[in-house]
Amino acid sequence: MAHPNEQHVRDLYAAMARRDGRALAKALGPDTRWVVAGRGKLAGTYVGPDAIFDFWRRVAEESGGGLRLSLRDVLANDSRAVALVDVVGTRGEKTLEAPQLVVFEFDRGRVGEARFVYEDQAAYDAFWA
Repeated sequence: MAHPNEQHVRDLYAAMARRDGRALAKALGPDTRWVVAGRGKLAGTYVGPDAIFDFWRRVAEESGGGLRLSLRDVLANDSRAVALVDVVGTRGEKTLEAPQLVVFEFDRGRVGEARFVYEDQAAYDAFWA
């Protein structure tokens, strides 16, 4: 049986894959922080569901439909979870195939903060340049 926070992360990625905005909105609190590392045009901190949904829309627009996320593994305890994710996308002539690490902090069953870091941060930044 999976830890509840592991299941939260798995449910979140399943909702993203099926583009289920209602399920995604339920996973986010009013002060959820989405922290995207790097120097690319989409790097930064997005606070609250509206800002996070705007970020997701920008990713889809900039990449011609979005990035494909493949959840490799999730490690969880009572306050956080770490997800290992394979990210694949295209943007014009650029391609991205990069492992990503996401650290989720939970607050009363919702994502309080998510921090996204790439194994090859320079490749991620170049993809969005």
